Amino acid sequence: MAKINLLDRSVFELIAAGEVIERPASVIKELVENSIDAGAKHITVEIKDGGSSFMRVTDDGCGISHDEIPTAFLRHATSKVKTADDLDKILTLGFRGEALASVAAVARVEVLTKEAGTEYGSSFKINGGEITEHEHTGCPDGTTIIIRDLFYNVPARQKFLKRDVTEGNQVQGLIDKLALAHPDISFRFIRDNKPVRHTGGDGDYYSAIYAVFGKQFAMSLIPVDYSMNGVTVTGYTSSPLFTRPNRSMQYFFVNGRYVRSVICLTALEEGYRNSIMTGKFPACVLNITINPELCDVNVSPSKTEVRFADEKNIFDLINFGIKNAILNADNRRELKLEKKPVQNTIVEQTEEKPLSVRVEKALEAVPQDKYKEKIQKTLEDDRIYKVKEKPVIFHSPVSNIQPKKMEKSFVQQRIEEKTEINPVHIPEKKKESIEAEPVPEKEQYIAPVPEEKTDNTFKYISGSALQKTETVITEEPEKPSIKVIGELFATYILCQCGEEFIMIDKHAAHERINFEKKKTELMTSSQLLAESEYIDLSPEQYSVLSENTDKLMDAGIEVILTDGFRCEITACPSAFAGENVRPSDIVIPCAELLCSGNDNIIGEIYDDLLHSRACKVSIKANDLNSREELRVIAEEVWNNEKIRFCPHGRPVMIKMTKQEIEKYFSRIV
Repeated sequence: MAKINLLDRSVFELIAAGEVIERPASVIKELVENSIDAGAKHITVEIKDGGSSFMRVTDDGCGISHDEIPTAFLRHATSKVKTADDLDKILTLGFRGEALASVAAVARVEVLTKEAGTEYGSSFKINGGEITEHEHTGCPDGTTIIIRDLFYNVPARQKFLKRDVTEGNQVQGLIDKLALAHPDISFRFIRDNKPVRHTGGDGDYYSAIYAVFGKQFAMSLIPVDYSMNGVTVTGYTSSPLFTRPNRSMQYFFVNGRYVRSVICLTALEEGYRNSIMTGKFPACVLNITINPELCDVNVSPSKTEVRFADEKNIFDLINFGIKNAILNADNRRELKLEKKPVQNTIVEQTEEKPLSVRVEKALEAVPQDKYKEKIQKTLEDDRIYKVKEKPVIFHSPVSNIQPKKMEKSFVQQRIEEKTEINPVHIPEKKKESIEAEPVPEKEQYIAPVPEEKTDNTFKYISGSALQKTETVITEEPEKPSIKVIGELFATYILCQCGEEFIMIDKHAAHERINFEKKKTELMTSSQLLAESEYIDLSPEQYSVLSENTDKLMDAGIEVILTDGFRCEITACPSAFAGENVRPSDIVIPCAELLCSGNDNIIGEIYDDLLHSRACKVSIKANDLNSREELRVIAEEVWNNEKIRFCPHGRPVMIKMTKQEIEKYFSRIV
């Protein structure tokens, strides 16, 4: 047998460093977390070549005293933990005392630090664990740590590094997470001499999200603020209208520490149940504030895993927090129209300089006496043309038409329309005068056009209906009633509500209405089995079922747990009668669901069945429905905030405001 020896210091430090330092991003994580714990309000991170050749972290924190710098680079040296009891209430990001020692073991390290109020700072250098310099120097308050040649003394580790671009992206992703977790700190990230990230540090979560991910992502978010049993979740999550194809944009923080947690992921997606399509995932930036005694962050050296004393409470907190945020948000999809330029030869002609201006400029080059009569006639024709031109520019989408003919037919058409709809506005004698004297009376008709534009919403409504509509809106400005105005393609209900145009998918809306209705009906009874079914459970499944028999009863499932981890199923929900579903196919998924921390048994076992049944009895696209049927569906959708998505997650309604429509038709700028 080989003799047992103690490892040399240089060897065990390299082994220990491998547990903490995997790549340049690991170094940046440890150093920036130390800066945050030091109370810094401004942190600058700079890297070159992905961090393998150069890294620098500068902060304006409390600094390190001259005498304590060598101690800080010893393994298990820390100012954040003193006794074993401190491990139960950790609020700092670092606490193990391994970061600086691990970094110094595999790189060349230089430190410049100064405490506030001291006359001099300190310069400290350590290479591969060996101190080469320790002296006083001049430097600003705070700490700057420079890392060069990472893994220079461990070639085996160096060859496992990825390309510089990949390693640099890892560092940038880490800075983004830290900036999201600490919006009160201004982060600046410089990559290969180019600034790529800078957050304001104003303490606003939304501001930090905007700085990190940009405007488009930030605009898709809805706020989350929910508390339960002394635990709070705050932050932002994506609207169900804006989903992603993967989980890459889901960020969870516990007391300002980025963590990876299956409980949090499961609770988030449970909160979006029946609100997003299958295969799509929400995005979020959520911070959980909890008593540090109720969670354990001392799980792994990377400190990215966390355990909760009450996982059920954390699951419910996120689940109900997300549901509450979705219900409080405006989940009506807005319809955006892209305006395209209208080709109009008449408009293009009027955009040129007026004929009178061109003629006046030509007067300087020609004898006026000879051409006086012709010039005066041209100017007179131009004046008449301008009078005719105004209605043509605004309304005509037709090219290659003589202005005089177009003007006459257009005016006559408008007069006929207004005479038929509201004869009060245009007296009969004015109509006769217009026919007798076209040019002067056109000027009189053009003058009132701006007044008509200010009330174009009710252009085709009679006077009595107009007064009634205004009264309703005045009495209930917050929740105007919805009015069905038609149907499109026998699929979409067209509605007007106040100054909004609403389009409703009648099948999706009716399917969600039936889904909510049948969800209650199917859960009211259970059916005894003619012959009980026995299944074997794992110890974990047996334990959770024994603790949640009441929840099984609420879902219509009755079980008897016997010795040897066996389960006797005596009754199942009557909703599954005739569905060719074995009782074990219901109970085992329920046990697995409870093991993951999710106790929404009803939603898990009923949703697929409810989806199919609700879809079968709902009206379909291209069905012929009466105006009354469409009105009932529209009012139910408008008045019930739960009906914003079909059970499969498709949106039920879209909207477009009056202002957006008028802007598209160039009625307003």
